[in-house]
Amino acid sequence: MKGLTVFGIDLTSTETKSSACLGLDGKLQLVYLGFLARDSDIIDITNFYSPEIIAIDAPLSLPMGLCCLEENCPCQPKFHRKNRQCDQKLRQQGIPCYPTTKETFIKPLIYRGIGLKNKLCQMGFKVIEVYPYASKARLFGKNMPRKTTAQGIAFLKARLEKLLPGLKPYLSMFDHNLCDAAIAAYTAFLHCQNMADAVGNEEEGLIFIPHIS
Repeated sequence: MKGLTVFGIDLTSTETKSSACLGLDGKLQLVYLGFLARDSDIIDITNFYSPEIIAIDAPLSLPMGLCCLEENCPCQPKFHRKNRQCDQKLRQQGIPCYPTTKETFIKPLIYRGIGLKNKLCQMGFKVIEVYPYASKARLFGKNMPRKTTAQGIAFLKARLEKLLPGLKPYLSMFDHNLCDAAIAAYTAFLHCQNMADAVGNEEEGLIFIPHIS
């Protein structure tokens, strides 16, 4: 995989809060690590490294039939399930995920994710949606401590050290956001190796998660 670079972005809902970004090369060595606030900063760094795939941890599409998430808009979901098929499929596997209906509490994140994806795709980048919790459930099992606790951070760092040994010198500075960015980048790498499953409907939106080992 010489020359391969993949990026993982743990996107925040607003540019006032920095997003964790992490890049890996084809040997799973770290090529970039940082927190970027503005979409323009994210675009600049990805433009500099030209990754094969950019994996964003945020919903990157709406349920079919919806043009927006505004409750005063007459658009309606095409299917009774309201959420996207990819969301439903993950729930059926026992993996909870955020709602993508008009009643969702992550509306700003969804709008930002879709907007950033569109900008990057217009520049010729391949962008995929990932959900680090689902990836971690596939890689480490569902019995995980909460990532926001000290126990959860220790759990993630220990497993990242085994999964991505090249990160070991940097793990002391990792918070749960950087851990998720690393998992996002690793999921993008697996996708390049045809070792990830595409969950959902391609027309509506896919979430990529690792194969079950």
